[in-house]
Amino acid sequence: MAERAEAATASSDDPFNETVATTGLFLIITAIISLAFALASWGMSETLIAGFAGAIAVVSFTSSILCFKTQASESPAPVAAEVAA
Repeated sequence: MAERAEAATASSDDPFNETVATTGLFLIITAIISLAFALASWGMSETLIAGFAGAIAVVSFTSSILCFKTQASESPAPVAAEVAA
C-alpha cells in the first residue's frame, strides 16, 4: 500500500511537470492582460495596437492550453486502490 502512495506522489514532484504548469499559468495571465490591453486600445480607436495585443492574447491562450494538455498527458493514470474485504 505504501508503494502505491509513493508512486502516486512521485509524478507530482517531477520538475518537468512543474515547469510546464508554471509556464502555462504565466501564459494565461499574459493572455488576460493582452486581452484587456486589446479591448482598451480598441475603445480608443487604436486598431493596429488592438490587433497586435489581440494576436498576442490568442497565441498566449493557445500556448497555455497546450502546456496544460502536455502536463496532463505526461501524468500517469491514477491507479485504483484495491480494498480488502
